[in-house]
Amino acid sequence: MRTKFTVMALAMCLVGGVQAAPEIQFAAPNETASEQKTDTQLKDVKQELFAAQKSLNAKKAQHQRAKQVISQTQIALQQAKAELAQLHQQQKISWQKLQKLQQELSRLQTEVAGTKAQVARLLVNNYKNQQPSAIVLFLQNANAADKSRYLQYSKYINAANDKILQQLAEQQAQLQNQEQQIQAELQKLQKLMAAAKAKVLSLGKSHQLAVSDSLKLTAEIDKQNNQIAHLREDERRLNAILVQIAQQRAAKRKAEAAARAKAAKERALAAQQAAKSQTKNNPSAPAPARPPKGNLTAEDLAISGGEVQNARGFSRLQGTLRKPVSGSIAGRFGQARESGGTWRGIFIATTPASVQSIAAGEVAYVANLRGYGTTVVIDHGDGYMSVYSGLSGVSVGSGSQVAARQSIGTSGTLSAGEQGLYFEIRYRSRAINPLSWVR
Repeated sequence: MRTKFTVMALAMCLVGGVQAAPEIQFAAPNETASEQKTDTQLKDVKQELFAAQKSLNAKKAQHQRAKQVISQTQIALQQAKAELAQLHQQQKISWQKLQKLQQELSRLQTEVAGTKAQVARLLVNNYKNQQPSAIVLFLQNANAADKSRYLQYSKYINAANDKILQQLAEQQAQLQNQEQQIQAELQKLQKLMAAAKAKVLSLGKSHQLAVSDSLKLTAEIDKQNNQIAHLREDERRLNAILVQIAQQRAAKRKAEAAARAKAAKERALAAQQAAKSQTKNNPSAPAPARPPKGNLTAEDLAISGGEVQNARGFSRLQGTLRKPVSGSIAGRFGQARESGGTWRGIFIATTPASVQSIAAGEVAYVANLRGYGTTVVIDHGDGYMSVYSGLSGVSVGSGSQVAARQSIGTSGTLSAGEQGLYFEIRYRSRAINPLSWVR
């Protein structure tokens, strides 16, 4: 009778245990610390993005200054060209003046030459008049009044000739002086024109350089804007894929947990019914063994234990994992990329080499992703995933299990031209700094 009571009590406890058993949840250790670290890293990424945008704004400001330089040099160039045109006009006028003066000087020189010839003839005649001549004889034979009048005429003629010669000499000297002034003015104009031409040439070069710089900056800004837009789109696409993978993995784990719970409940009910049947058929039979803790069988715990151990094990591996490929780190988490955007992971520059999984897990994604190339995503459990991009070859398939340090493919080249491997670690779809995990 005591045995029967004991079996019934045990069955009642078993039934009550099945009804009251809470859902078992496995939380990642240091989850709060991981979230805080992720938030800090996301803030760092935002700061780097802000710095990248600030750099872009600085380049735009530089472009605006280049436009101002273009406008200023254009105005100065137009002014210099106007000054040069004015100097050309002044030179043209001076040349016309010089030509007129040279013509006038030539006329005066001809007139002076004629007057000199006339004076020369008079001198010759005077010299000849020193000998007895018709005039001398006439004067000698003339009366005194006529002689006086003839002499006065001769003085007038000589004075007129002297005056003409003096005037011609003065005009010739004046024309020569004006010619010298015009020649000096022409030399000055030539110097000014040479300086103006040099100024126009220099301003033209400065203007062309400013235009070239402006076009170059415009091209760089457009290229950087396009690269940032493409990278953000590629990043958005990658984030969407990782979120989808995380949701699918979470749904799968939830379904598996529900299936295990259902199986455990069914086994518990079966055990209860078996116990009742055994008690009824054999009242003296010994009490069945106490079920495992949490009303799960050893088989159930073995099934779930690997997942929990794997998740907790990955968290404990922080700082001890090896890089997925040998090479130098050319891009660090949060740094601006030369091609635009910001690294959300690390870029390991290397020639084609074997890429290895950093830890055990399940391959959740294998495909070519625009902007990243061939990409492999490995789920390490409890929200942790590792991402390997830019692969030239893949040796694993989606859904396959991989061990730690197992080769998953060969490194190659990213779409931006960088040769090596792009590597990320994600926690609940958010990028975290891989350098705090790998060494």
